[in-house]
Amino acid sequence: MTGMAAAAMMLDAEMGILRTLPPAAPETVERVRRIAAALGVSWPAGASFGDVAHTLDPAVPANAAFLHEATALLRGAGYTAFNGEPPRDAGHAAVAAPYAHVTAPLRRLVDRYAGEVCLAVAEGVPVPEPVQEALAELPPLMAGGGRRAAAVERACVDLVEAFVLRDRVGQTFGAVVIDVEDGRPGGLVQIADPAVVARCDGEGLRLGDRTEVRLTRADLLTREVRFTVA
Repeated sequence: MTGMAAAAMMLDAEMGILRTLPPAAPETVERVRRIAAALGVSWPAGASFGDVAHTLDPAVPANAAFLHEATALLRGAGYTAFNGEPPRDAGHAAVAAPYAHVTAPLRRLVDRYAGEVCLAVAEGVPVPEPVQEALAELPPLMAGGGRRAAAVERACVDLVEAFVLRDRVGQTFGAVVIDVEDGRPGGLVQIADPAVVARCDGEGLRLGDRTEVRLTRADLLTREVRFTVA
């Protein structure tokens, strides 16, 4: 609510920086649906992701894994700065409204500047010149920091996945194919226990197929987990 109120203030003032997110692409939604099927999470026909997410207890491992993988629906988020006419695409698809980051100024750079804009607007005084000048520089700065943070998080998840599977090389698992690439053999599979997504080698994998896969690699040094069709 705070972020929505801040966004409304900045849009009215025609100056600020918003957190924006386009709607997820249909193929991304379908991939998340396949992950739900792989983990046994019910996603009834006609239900939105929000409808499903609100029913899930994140303390249940399969639910937690699904909610983690569903963050793919949030890809494409960024920051949109403006000083003048407000941007045409000002919405945040997950919030279903314009939104801004303002509540974490001690850990997120953009919040400092958005907060200063809102303070000036609320007091009816001009936004400080240094804040106005910095707005256009913030989106690339935040994008770079976001990429580094995502890389560290992915590396941590990869290491944990390799660790929990380190003693199970050669075992077979039930899996669901959640992604394939045209012209490239193999695909991405989801196993349910433990909840791991990894590359699977082999021919004939089709989206949504349930199959048996054999773990061929769980390397702690490279953080790589690899399966092959059993």
